[in-house]
Amino acid sequence: MNFIDSGLLFGFSVVLLDFLAWRFFRLKNEVARVGIRTLLFIALSYVLWKYDLSPLHVAPWVGNPVRHIFAQGLELLWWLQAAQIGSFVLGRVVLSPELHRERLFQDILRAIVFMIAAVAAVAYVLELPIGGLLATSGALAIILGLALQSTLSDVFSGVVLNATQPFHLGDTVTIGDIQGEVIERNWRATTLLNGQGNFVVVPNSAASKANIVNESRPPQMHGLSITIRISPRVRPARVIAALTDAIESTIGVLDTPKAVISAHLMHPKFIEYEILAYVASIATRSATQNEILDQAYRHLNAHGVELGHPPIDGLPPNHSERLLRGIDMFRALSDAQFSELAKELEHEEFSAGEMIYQAGPDCPDERRALYIVATGVAALLTPFEGNDIELRRLSPGDAVGRAGILTGVSKGIKLRAISKVAIARLGKDAITPILQQHPEVAKAMLASLIAYQTRESEVLSELPTPAVETSGIFARLLAGMRRLHGMPNQ
Repeated sequence: MNFIDSGLLFGFSVVLLDFLAWRFFRLKNEVARVGIRTLLFIALSYVLWKYDLSPLHVAPWVGNPVRHIFAQGLELLWWLQAAQIGSFVLGRVVLSPELHRERLFQDILRAIVFMIAAVAAVAYVLELPIGGLLATSGALAIILGLALQSTLSDVFSGVVLNATQPFHLGDTVTIGDIQGEVIERNWRATTLLNGQGNFVVVPNSAASKANIVNESRPPQMHGLSITIRISPRVRPARVIAALTDAIESTIGVLDTPKAVISAHLMHPKFIEYEILAYVASIATRSATQNEILDQAYRHLNAHGVELGHPPIDGLPPNHSERLLRGIDMFRALSDAQFSELAKELEHEEFSAGEMIYQAGPDCPDERRALYIVATGVAALLTPFEGNDIELRRLSPGDAVGRAGILTGVSKGIKLRAISKVAIARLGKDAITPILQQHPEVAKAMLASLIAYQTRESEVLSELPTPAVETSGIFARLLAGMRRLHGMPNQ
């Protein structure tokens, strides 16, 4: 082995190490990985300099074709390594941090660097005429451009999309009829993760021509639209009032911008209403939309608009009984007992801002009552450090005062009208005869009350102590029930 053979051997050994490091030595830190390749590139440059080989000149062994070809190959590989390292360094220097995750600009930059390296390698190592090469490449570019017209359209559309930035990685967007989270953008297409967990690849040319809705911008506000169709026999003012109460009942809806309810289509068979509301996070949009629909159903029924049935003027005849049947602790009552209790209900109306209910542990027994929201929206409040804190909002069918009317146990809570509210009030004396005559019903009602209180969070509970031991609480509340309603001990 002579002097030149040793240089070629060392050079190709360094190239082999570089290939092995790239193929098998995969570090998670990209900077460390490029650092290793840079050290190997420096080692290759040293070998070329040490053995009189220069990537800026033709290999000196024209008379020995084998050595000449291997030497030229080693110089060409030097240019390849230079392009790889140079593209990484330029990507870090030229591209902004936001574009480091975008593959399109990185691919374009790499292509430019490798093209420059290829032209330099052809000019210096092979000493081919650049003019003829460029002329040939121009003709070849025209042929490839015609053959790859759709692909080039995707590339240039991708450049436009990346330059205008209608969305970023991680945004939730709607491109045409396709909705999903942007997980990748490259020179050919944008990849979305849709709601079914599937990857949807949208060509950049199609994305640039479609309507793009970025649902993640602005980040603090996201709109949702709900369309409801109601019989044209129902006056729009009644429907809009019910839907307004439904929005007021939904905590997740932002106050600003204010939700908009409009009747925008009239048809012989229906009138179409649209609810446009806003939430703070896209993650809560589906849950809030479901809550709005549930509240709309409740408030429409409370306003006499039963979906699928003719409209009812005023409250339906069995509305009072239906309100009672919606209270968990009354489920043990018979139909006759529901009818008797319904006759005892007293109806009151409150304007927005009025106090509906206020009770505490020292509330007199004769003032204890169950307050059921018939129409409208009310806020459940609790005193905290001198202020009233809103716990939740009550819609038609919701009630407060269960524990007070049944067992004489009350907590310091208040009920205030948010909108115009109609209340059905049931005094404690109305259920005393039923409890005295049917002890088994009394125990069933008490068990239902405890189950309800268990489902409620501690801050919403009307019981004075947490339900840590069901049997002990049942006995205490049963004793309170017997005292409040004059029931004999058994």
